Amino acid sequence: MTNNASFPVRPYLTFALLDSLTASQTNEFESAIQNTTVRRIGPLVEFAYIDYPRAITRLLSPLRSIPIENLRSTLNKSSLSDFQVDTKLNASDVEFIRAFQTESETEDLRWMTFCKRLENAGAHAGLGDSFAKALTGTVEEMTSNIVDHSQRADTGLVGYRWSSTEFEYVVADSGIGVLSSLRKNSDYSNLADSGQALEIAIQEGESRHGRNVGHGGGFRHLLNNIANRNSYLRFRSGDHNLVIDGTRIPVTWKIQRCQPLEGFVISVVSKKSPDNPMRS
Repeated sequence: MTNNASFPVRPYLTFALLDSLTASQTNEFESAIQNTTVRRIGPLVEFAYIDYPRAITRLLSPLRSIPIENLRSTLNKSSLSDFQVDTKLNASDVEFIRAFQTESETEDLRWMTFCKRLENAGAHAGLGDSFAKALTGTVEEMTSNIVDHSQRADTGLVGYRWSSTEFEYVVADSGIGVLSSLRKNSDYSNLADSGQALEIAIQEGESRHGRNVGHGGGFRHLLNNIANRNSYLRFRSGDHNLVIDGTRIPVTWKIQRCQPLEGFVISVVSKKSPDNPMRS
């Protein structure tokens, strides 16, 4: 006799789910999240950083998962020095590490070997060695921005995940956010909201140091290059997010409101193309 009893399918934790929930729905928000399955780490990190002081307690789940347990363990650490030195270069399925808090820590063996594993994860996902190396360079640049702009480098976190068909990384902090950072310069004192701030932050030659003063050069071009390689990029700060979706043609840019989040979370997903993994 065949048992045809069906079990409820747990929905995935997605950016769309996070965006559909608001701060006024706290109980519904927590309940909805607890009943999801973690597939990608971007939404998971966003969920944790929406309320960073309670991040660890928010990561409770009816079913244990490797991403949740790895993220919880990493958030319990305060700096790179809390990690054991790991010289292996084989990529894990998913891995998180605390971001460096000073530029000198970029030469810490823990950070350097993590970056090499991240690079290898991209290559194993079928992106090609050169693109995987380029993506690793963007991770290091975005992590440097935490030190330069967030005023809370101690909250920085970097993670990656890979499968045979896609590679994903996240860079996050719970600092002052893009809007407050830009407003420190008189050039940007009139910015209305975080949506405008995100739009400005990814323009050529724009940064909290001011316009065209040697900072922020080439960033928009870099993001377009990533998107054009079958990638999805999401930037979230304050009460807005900005999405660059290159998984469809043509590439689309979209800014929308969402539940407030202190700091800045960057998520990138690059997919292997069946025909040409390096399409441009």
